[in-house]
Amino acid sequence: MRKLHYLIFLLILASGLRGELFAQTDSTVRSVNTVVPDSISVDPLKISEAGYVSERKKILSVHAAGKLLKHAEELHDGNAQAMASLSLGDAFIAHGNNKKALESLDHALRLKDSLNDDKDISHLYYDLAIVFAHLKQYPLALQCFYKTGYVYQQTFFKRKRKRIFSIDTTADARMADLYNINSTEDSSTATIFSDTNIDSLIMHTDTAKLKNNPLAEDSPFTEYDAVTDAFYDNKPATAFGILIHIKQPTAGKDNIFEKFSKVGHTFVTLTKFNSDSSIVSKTFGFYPEKDNLLSATPIMPSTNSVFKDDALHDWDELVGKFISQKQFIAILDFIEETGSKRYNLNSNNCTDFGLHIASIAKIEVQDTRGYWPLGRGNNPASTGQSILKGKFKNLDNNSQHGLFACSNNLFIRRNAAQ
Repeated sequence: MRKLHYLIFLLILASGLRGELFAQTDSTVRSVNTVVPDSISVDPLKISEAGYVSERKKILSVHAAGKLLKHAEELHDGNAQAMASLSLGDAFIAHGNNKKALESLDHALRLKDSLNDDKDISHLYYDLAIVFAHLKQYPLALQCFYKTGYVYQQTFFKRKRKRIFSIDTTADARMADLYNINSTEDSSTATIFSDTNIDSLIMHTDTAKLKNNPLAEDSPFTEYDAVTDAFYDNKPATAFGILIHIKQPTAGKDNIFEKFSKVGHTFVTLTKFNSDSSIVSKTFGFYPEKDNLLSATPIMPSTNSVFKDDALHDWDELVGKFISQKQFIAILDFIEETGSKRYNLNSNNCTDFGLHIASIAKIEVQDTRGYWPLGRGNNPASTGQSILKGKFKNLDNNSQHGLFACSNNLFIRRNAAQ
């Protein structure tokens, strides 16, 4: 009888997971109406790796930051208005109100020349990167991160009139046949990363048309070569970026699955910035193809694989960086190799796929493995929790410097639950 009960349990588990394991979308709408005091405690994952949150531990509430801005406006103090708008942006980010955050940060951006410290400019662009990542505008998020001055190894920086300019040192002739790179080109003149271009893109963003927290949509099927071929456009490249996205079964917790059917997903964004200001960006994930009810479950972990377009997929944690041409090519080669391989729940799932790409980019995330009935392996729950705990680093410098990392509005929700 015990064996019969165990078999029934496994069948229920299998039917609940039914091939969606590590590939499930969560379309939960986040509340943005939480009432808070004048300051907000933040979670271990800092709102900005620039360090300002780790130093203060708290950020102002929306109400307190709004009062600060009003006072600065009465004094006609440009620097104080910019800083207050920046604090208001922090508060709206913590509450998950991305549209309001963008409006506040846009105000700060228009007063950028009034800021007295380069760190404040880095803070501003990092906040903008977070907001655009939340809005699933990934190329613009990377462009804003590029302007923070925290990009490591592939770039060095000049500061002129309190503005930060990134200079790409990797745009050489190593991949000239593929990208038609002109080794004599000085990418400091590249329009795509100029203050004028990026600031204009932000200021002309119509916030009225933006969804505050874009809901996840079902990811359509795509071919792996549709992903890779898009980057072979024979255009000179200025920079290459990568983002690893993790959607946990339960945001902020290490539950491997929730109610059997919610198991999370790991997916990737690759972006190529061309010197003619064009951008190629693809967001995609590795999925199981269902052969039958039990495919890609603990009972039958192996099945055929497919790729899906995850541009509108939800996520909880994100980590990324700018990479070299050589690394970018290696990632494209890996995607092509993986396209012919079978999906395996224990050893070749979506998180294995994402972590392998991260390793090529020299991003290390620790403690990514967990256990489930009849199996174990890398998974979104453990990986996301490690990112939340800061257990990741840039292997270029054995620290977190040079990495763009953020969560998708876990601060207030997790704080309120404690």
